[in-house]
Amino acid sequence: MTSNLADSSNQKDKEDLEEISNELELADEDEKVSYKIGDTFVMLPLAEVQELLSNSSSKIEDSVLATEEKLRSTREEMESLKVDLYARFGKSINLET
Repeated sequence: MTSNLADSSNQKDKEDLEEISNELELADEDEKVSYKIGDTFVMLPLAEVQELLSNSSSKIEDSVLATEEKLRSTREEMESLKVDLYARFGKSINLET
């Protein structure tokens, strides 16, 4: 369940970054943009903010892919364990939720 929460949080962060990037495409290139670093907002050139957003988006994408791979691996392991347990105990156990 924790990985589902982390994955959905990362998905939301990724969507938010994409939305912000789209909004920044409409901004003037000479304009400085407010960018949050930790708890502080700093004014940075648009190009630098776009680069920072791109890097953040890439990191989140990597995190989402790693979480999805871990989830896939865990599900495969669960299926394998179910097969082993059903082979050993037959119908005397119920592993379905």
